[in-house]
Amino acid sequence: MAMHLRRVDVDGPDGEPVTLSYPGMLLTGYEDGCKVCERWIPLGGEPSVADDEVLIDALHAAMLWQNHAEECP
Repeated sequence: MAMHLRRVDVDGPDGEPVTLSYPGMLLTGYEDGCKVCERWIPLGGEPSVADDEVLIDALHAAMLWQNHAEECP
């Protein structure tokens, strides 16, 4: 798990390319030293209750996967 800044290139209102960035948490699952999955969860400066619920669900799934109770989230 690590904080991560995701960057996305989009067309701006004038048609020129614009790069937007958004902070989040990158959950990465490893098996035998090899990365097997990744999930990026957005973490805005003012998270909503829905944002909190998505994060809680993702962390719960990651913990279950770590204990071999379910598929990689």
